[in-house]
Amino acid sequence: MRLKKLGLALGSGAARGFAHLGVLQALEEKKVRIDYIAGCSIGSMIGALYCSGMSVMEIIDLAVDIEPWEWIDISVPKTGLIQGRRIEQIIKKYTGNKRFEELEKPLAIVATDLSTGQRVILDQGYVHKAVRASIAIPGIIAPIELDGRILADGGIVDPVPVELVKHMGAEYTVGVNLGSWIEEKKISSIYDVIIQSIDILQNEILMLRGIDADLLISPYLKDINPVTFNQVKECVHSGREAALEVIDELYLGLDSTDKMGWLRNLVRRKNNPR
Repeated sequence: MRLKKLGLALGSGAARGFAHLGVLQALEEKKVRIDYIAGCSIGSMIGALYCSGMSVMEIIDLAVDIEPWEWIDISVPKTGLIQGRRIEQIIKKYTGNKRFEELEKPLAIVATDLSTGQRVILDQGYVHKAVRASIAIPGIIAPIELDGRILADGGIVDPVPVELVKHMGAEYTVGVNLGSWIEEKKISSIYDVIIQSIDILQNEILMLRGIDADLLISPYLKDINPVTFNQVKECVHSGREAALEVIDELYLGLDSTDKMGWLRNLVRRKNNPR
């Protein structure tokens, strides 16, 4: 049996992004080989650390142990409340200052060109620079200039970069959608204003475009505060559970010899809409 090459698209979602670690954890437990990873925003960071050689547990431990003062460098607001230099140095350290061609798994990252509004694909040069661009949440983390362009959060234009992972060579795609949990909520800080606004924007994008993945994993993250980073374990648990729920469908989809697999997957989706 030949298995199709699997491409994993890790979506945006601020602190909810730790759910990606639960998805990776479940896939490792079930011996699912990941051939390509594409990521935007927090998904780019998780993807970069994983593709650089860190284990899932090492990334979880890092996320739990790191203190806010280690990565937050408040600036006088000009293009962002946080300069982003400290977090860039952390990413540089834990990715081993690697370039894309040195990674253990192929990785591509999405950023947004703020001058033109175009999607920018980053798959060359230093990984930490690409991640730093993709995590630049507008108004919170300052954008950076890279190769003559002003780049910011990739989730603005491509919240779950499935098409990118297809372009990389994936024959079967899995998208991880962290969701835009739009609901009436108390807005008490500038961070709440910005994140809620981005959630609304991304929700509209996904409703218009959809997510053209062979399989979609959607962790339940309604109770996760996207602007705090103290619910790592809850996110990991939700991501792992969501991945395990669809693992049988994943096995069917990866089997290139299963000629009727596409039909069974279609029936499953119709009978079990998410």
